[in-house]
Amino acid sequence: MLETILVALIVMPLIIVANREEARGRRSVLLALLTFDLVRINGLWRSFATGVKRMNFAEAPAFDPAKPVHRTAALLMALGFLMIATLYLSSDIADDNTIPVDAQAGAVLELIGGGALHLGAAFLGVGWLTRRRLPDVVRRLGLRMPTLWEAAISIGVGVGLWTFSTAAVALWERAVPADIFQQQTAEAQRFYEAFSGSLALALLLALLPALSEEIFYRGALQPVFGILLSSLFFTATHLQYAFTPALLILFAVSLGFAWLRLRFHTGAAIIAHALFNFMPYLAGA
Repeated sequence: MLETILVALIVMPLIIVANREEARGRRSVLLALLTFDLVRINGLWRSFATGVKRMNFAEAPAFDPAKPVHRTAALLMALGFLMIATLYLSSDIADDNTIPVDAQAGAVLELIGGGALHLGAAFLGVGWLTRRRLPDVVRRLGLRMPTLWEAAISIGVGVGLWTFSTAAVALWERAVPADIFQQQTAEAQRFYEAFSGSLALALLLALLPALSEEIFYRGALQPVFGILLSSLFFTATHLQYAFTPALLILFAVSLGFAWLRLRFHTGAAIIAHALFNFMPYLAGA
């Protein structure tokens, strides 16, 4: 929880300053330095924008190297990848990033803290309170109630992705020794067991990350950075799966959520994600 607060204290002010500058149409020297704007004339940001566009095949990412908000988001994402890589390479990753699942209250607090960080970054990042009114923010994030047809497709995708992941995990289990598989899945199993005693808590576990993560990764980031980069970032931030085949499985699942955002809207991705999270508890009930 302390780490979440520290990240928020660094990220939120930068996001707010970038949005205020974009609303006013001017740039401060500080933000220019922080986002490497002074070397933009050398093609750094234009090269990054070209790379983002070339990475995507299903959409045209909106990343604009002239926008302070987009440059700030790219910088923060790069710092996020750097921090994650450092943790992955650390021998203490299991100790540093273990969710306190031995106490349900601690696990719930972690979920709430992470969810608040994602939602705050998403809403403030697209201009809430600085350059967009709330209805415009909601539209920008792709938040709307799905039709019955869209809800049915989202449910089908959620069940399909869970079926795929279950089959992939079964193949993974058969491909490695039992002790290795148990070691690689221990963190996820502890998290599951912390909520398996109550369907109400399991539903909370399913809904909170689905809502906050989809609004952040698919609603805020995907239209700017595209499906592949936003899905890579989504996958990398799930530190409990470091150096296991679960990262590849999660990336494939993320692409399914991203397709729903692209084809319909963020609400459809939220439904599929929540159902994907809840299916293990339904299957084990």
